[in-house]
Amino acid sequence: MGLVSGLLKRRPLLFGGRDAGIEGVMTAESNLGALAKALGKRVKRDEPLAPYTAMRVGGPADLLVVCESVDQVVEAAALARKRGVNWLLLGGGCNVLVADKGVRGLVIVNRAADIAFGDTVRAEAGALLAHLARQAVERGLAGLEWAAGLPGAVGGAVVGNAGAFEGDVAGVLRSATLLEPDGEIVERPNAWFEFDYRTSRIKREKPGQRPVVLQATFELEKSDPEALAARADEILEWRRTRHPSGATMGSTFKNPPDSHAGYLIEQAGLRGSFIGGAQISELHGNFFMNTGDATAAEVMALIEHARAEVRRQFGVELELEIELVGEW
Repeated sequence: MGLVSGLLKRRPLLFGGRDAGIEGVMTAESNLGALAKALGKRVKRDEPLAPYTAMRVGGPADLLVVCESVDQVVEAAALARKRGVNWLLLGGGCNVLVADKGVRGLVIVNRAADIAFGDTVRAEAGALLAHLARQAVERGLAGLEWAAGLPGAVGGAVVGNAGAFEGDVAGVLRSATLLEPDGEIVERPNAWFEFDYRTSRIKREKPGQRPVVLQATFELEKSDPEALAARADEILEWRRTRHPSGATMGSTFKNPPDSHAGYLIEQAGLRGSFIGGAQISELHGNFFMNTGDATAAEVMALIEHARAEVRRQFGVELELEIELVGEW
């Protein structure tokens, strides 16, 4: 997705579970300072998260580090764990809404994006899913055409079981390498993930207990490159004409059984609605936009308004597909 995975807890648990107060604040600052020193020059303090998310909203992280390799991700997580600082992983920054108050602890931005083609296709979690799909199509490998033009990174796509046009991650994933909360690195087969519509075993875990996807291995099938390219182009054109460009999280709600969230929102008369700088797209009712200066609070207020109207008018309870991150 991207999609968020990692270790995220409420503030009182961020630093060894201490309650708020002078001693707790001093301990927190001491731990943060030690971690910042250990991470070195790459670390940023009080870094706004808006530039790292597709929606372009979100307050600051206490600490933020951008990692260009899997080893750097593992090392940053180990340093945070050693110093009692909780951490959160961000990939492509899609399908998440970061609170205006930001995120306490360390945010690791995963840019590890190597892709290797062989008998199987291996992609690091920071690789863009659309880029992976395009490379597969060019090599005549079928199974990822549905991801043409789809935003987000491989790691988030695994966590959220990304999919479209009758395809999804569950249908092509062979296995994934995970970083467990205790620091162990393990390989998990497809069945372990217990995939369902836009969810997985990882996404169903409590935020503080989630493993992190480091790499995914896909099983694709040989096919006609020209036919695959034509199908990918068809999907890209469909997205260009029906999905808005600009600052958006992607689909905000899961589709309810036998219906579509966007259709229900549009039928409720909410297409184009505003709250502050947040807007429901004129093109697609399930896409919420940042028109330039939206706050996370405004986006969330618009989400709740849409959910309430759909419930009132149609008796349908919409479930979020995006994840809420930080201090709400």
